[in-house]
Amino acid sequence: MDNADDISEDPRRLYEAITGGNSNLPVPVFLSLPEVKTQVKQYSHDIFTAQRALVDILDRHEETLIKRWQKKTTAQRQKVLTTAFPGIPPTHRPDFYAIRKESIQQRRAGTIFYDFWLLPPINREDLSKPRNLLLYLRSRTRSPPGDFVNADADSVHVGHVAEAIMPAYLPGYTMLLSGQNTRETYGRMLAWDEDDEAFDMMSSGVGLQPREGLQIMEIQQRTMQFLQKCAETILQDLPLGDLTIPKIPEPAQDFLQTGSSDWPSLNKEVEEAPYRVQTAFDIGSLRPFLVARRNEAEDHIWSLREDPSYFREVALQWSEHRMEKVLTASGKAHPVLRQDLFWERVLSTMVTDAYADFTVWDTACKEMDHVVQLRSRYHDLVSPHQQMPSCLTQALAHFEHAIGEFSKGPLSAWKVAMVSSPPLRTHYVREPQDLTTTRIRVTMKETSRKKEDHLLWLLEVFLQEDQLFLCRLDNVCDELEREIRTNKTSHERISPYIASLISDLSLFGELKRQIGLLTPGPRITEAVGEEEKQAEFIRKTKTLSEICSILTGLGKGLAELGIPLGKFDYPTHKKRTQATTKTMRQAERNLDIFWAHIDDQCSKKASKTIHQMLNGNLNQRQLQRTPEWFEPAERAEGTKNERDDDAMSSNIAAPELQSRSEVSTTARVFHDQGKTKTKTRGLATLQSPTVPLEDTAIEDNVITPVFELSKRGFKVFTTLFYTPTKEEPPGEVPWSEFLSAMASVGFSIKKLDGSAWIFVPVDDAWRQSIIFHEPHPSSRIPFHVARRMGRRLWRRYGWTSENFRRA
Repeated sequence: MDNADDISEDPRRLYEAITGGNSNLPVPVFLSLPEVKTQVKQYSHDIFTAQRALVDILDRHEETLIKRWQKKTTAQRQKVLTTAFPGIPPTHRPDFYAIRKESIQQRRAGTIFYDFWLLPPINREDLSKPRNLLLYLRSRTRSPPGDFVNADADSVHVGHVAEAIMPAYLPGYTMLLSGQNTRETYGRMLAWDEDDEAFDMMSSGVGLQPREGLQIMEIQQRTMQFLQKCAETILQDLPLGDLTIPKIPEPAQDFLQTGSSDWPSLNKEVEEAPYRVQTAFDIGSLRPFLVARRNEAEDHIWSLREDPSYFREVALQWSEHRMEKVLTASGKAHPVLRQDLFWERVLSTMVTDAYADFTVWDTACKEMDHVVQLRSRYHDLVSPHQQMPSCLTQALAHFEHAIGEFSKGPLSAWKVAMVSSPPLRTHYVREPQDLTTTRIRVTMKETSRKKEDHLLWLLEVFLQEDQLFLCRLDNVCDELEREIRTNKTSHERISPYIASLISDLSLFGELKRQIGLLTPGPRITEAVGEEEKQAEFIRKTKTLSEICSILTGLGKGLAELGIPLGKFDYPTHKKRTQATTKTMRQAERNLDIFWAHIDDQCSKKASKTIHQMLNGNLNQRQLQRTPEWFEPAERAEGTKNERDDDAMSSNIAAPELQSRSEVSTTARVFHDQGKTKTKTRGLATLQSPTVPLEDTAIEDNVITPVFELSKRGFKVFTTLFYTPTKEEPPGEVPWSEFLSAMASVGFSIKKLDGSAWIFVPVDDAWRQSIIFHEPHPSSRIPFHVARRMGRRLWRRYGWTSENFRRA
């Protein structure tokens, strides 16, 4: 038997003992302590030497470098990059390219794409853009290398999991990089048997395993030398070694602006993240995203109850994204499509998803608020160079676990919806139905599998847990968004529902990525055990489980109430007449009957309504219904209140979403001409859901602003808050003009991945952000959708058409 002390001193034998001699595991390179120290010394020398050279260059020539780079064409920039890095990968996310080109066996035998795996941020596509190289140069020159430890460790995640990169192995030591800002101390080694804190520092992420540290140092050495060569190539005609040239003030950050008219986007931020300084993550910065998504889920529930046309559209969307729609190899349709059972499944799933979706985002908001409060309380104790307070670490662990569990919802929906999506289902075939089970099996056609279809490969990654773990959720969403944005054909192959799922998945992925930025390096021990995290998650999502359990069993009888969908015809896009009014009122009655059945069945099973099960988390509203028709001659001009009532009688209910304070906005707002309006909050019970607007209770008075707008902006809001008349309603609204109009009334705007855009009021006192989805694949908002958007703005901010006027 081997002596334990002998094994601990031999890295190879220790590794074999830990892995049990499993021949399927990759074998690392084994290094001795002297060999590791030699490599550390060389890497540290190269990193700090290149940084010193870059500091001297940028201190004297940064403004010239910026001007020259921005004047170059894309081809000229690519020539500079190729000169500095012969063989530089050509595309964004070169590691994804390598995944598709090499098998696991080829990677283990020795990859031919080593730089693709090791240095994914260094590629021609990204760095030939106007800003990225300049950001890269500034961040790596002006900040110590220890500030990039976590980002550089994170950048090779795909290469490590794919087994294309296998770092050296040396147990018993902790390497320090973060906070070690000299070439003598960078990469300092601590022995576990000599320093009592060494192991704890490594396990918490403050320190690193030598294998990880060496990998990071190699990345930084290659990166700094590449950037030095880029700077020298751009400024090759200048005397860069002449240190007698006076230093110049550092150009302001806005000097890097390129004049692009593109709106800010989450994808752009993710694209630029590898080239920026990694700042301490303020988790509260993502709170507006979660709150807006939670409010969107709440709006969705009430729109399904209030608006027959919305109910109809959502039901159709769900019906078109079910596996029953996929044909067999012989072209046969699923037999259930001719039965009521199909629509019972559709409608039951639609209702369950609406309430589950709200509960998920509502819970996520509360979890984030808890973390934000702890983060604020221990702000002075949070540092990249020390361990966080245990209560904050544990809260983050629970939050991260919850986000991972919540992301399984859209991933589960993806497995059904993606393969059956109308633009994509031709790539798949359904196996003949086994009549002994309801399970439906769908596989990709062999002809599609053989094609070099990058979009389809990305979409398939979400279906395979091992591939998703390899590529990681945030990385896949990033690449998918890029593919859809830059490839018109790919854009057209994404349905609106799939685009909305991408938005949700990208938000979950970004949350997990950002949580990882809170430690300077990767952790090897968890702050909370898996069983404890799962037990706490089950406790906090008990209501979600109960709602899903009850609603999934309410499908029987829904087909009779929900189809044909023509019973929800709701012609708000037509001019108001006696006939259209009658049709609208009938559709509203049909919708009320459907939901009365849901509420009644839920009460019988759970002894309380769905909304009562939510314990007040869903803000109650008063449903609005279309008033009876009055001939214009009978009403004459009408009173102001009557005109307002008619204006509010639209395709969506108008009660408030929740209690809130409303304050004056900033630019282009006329406070002295603000309009005082009576506001109501939803007080109607579900047993009496059809209270007309005239019967609502006046609760309080608030003052809303009046905005002075350009001709185009005024036209946009006139359409959003259109007053029904006997005239033909206005046409579609270009999405670009809607964005400009929202910016003109004080919103900062950011595009998320997929179809979602978030609109954040500049004035923090407004508190609530709002999400709207870009029309897809068209870039114009249909009139009836614009009206819905106007209703949501009214509920959120109390606006009507009287809040806008021409400049």
